[in-house]
Amino acid sequence: MTALSGGDARLVHDLARALLTEREPVRVWPLLMERLTIDLPADLAVLVDLDWQSGTGHALTGKPDWLEEAPLDDLIAAHMRVHPLLRHYAHTRDLTPLTLDEFTDDRWGKSEAYHAGKAAIGIDRQLALPLTSRPGQIRGVIMSRGDHGFTDRDLEYADLARSLLDTVSAHEKVVRDIPRLGDPAEHGITMREMAVLTLLDKGLTAHAIGTRLQIAERTVVKHKENIYRKLRVHDRVAVLNKARALGVLPPEPPRPEDHL
Repeated sequence: MTALSGGDARLVHDLARALLTEREPVRVWPLLMERLTIDLPADLAVLVDLDWQSGTGHALTGKPDWLEEAPLDDLIAAHMRVHPLLRHYAHTRDLTPLTLDEFTDDRWGKSEAYHAGKAAIGIDRQLALPLTSRPGQIRGVIMSRGDHGFTDRDLEYADLARSLLDTVSAHEKVVRDIPRLGDPAEHGITMREMAVLTLLDKGLTAHAIGTRLQIAERTVVKHKENIYRKLRVHDRVAVLNKARALGVLPPEPPRPEDHL
């Protein structure tokens, strides 16, 4: 496999920076889909969440914007279990970005599933970026080109991008459980920083937070420093108290002796 060029490495760096500085969590995945279609490039990118056991699933977001009007969920329900690439991920739990071409022959181009996808959204040559998910679930990004297949360079870029997406997904799971309180963005706190702050509130160490969010311990420390600076405090206790006062974190639960 060929190494990424300096320009490709810059694309990955810029993508990571965009994720780390985005203050509105709702915009992160659409931003990712847009950047992937531009940087790879590809004609379309769709984030899917599938329940293999029940044969159901949903397209969560995608780019270009016209995909919002496409019958993506119907395509998923009708054809997900016969899709060769999805079958591979369902049965192996593999997290390697792979192309559909690696699993098909001439029969795929004659199949009902291929023609349904081609007619509905023009999907043709496909590349999947699988994300960490629960057993029986498939979560990942499906990308497509209509003119030519994906190269070794594309696969290497996809592998780096996949690790970034997995980190975003891990952060999202933490942030999703936060009660709706004040808006962290009003204080300049990004989604990544909010995930770190939430786990700090649960008493986790920097090492444990890094493990939970799939990032390096030094990255956690950097996020903590940024949070301290933005909230104008200098230690863990102060930052948690300030975050609660601003409504960014929920109030501290009462201690048992408070009820005596």
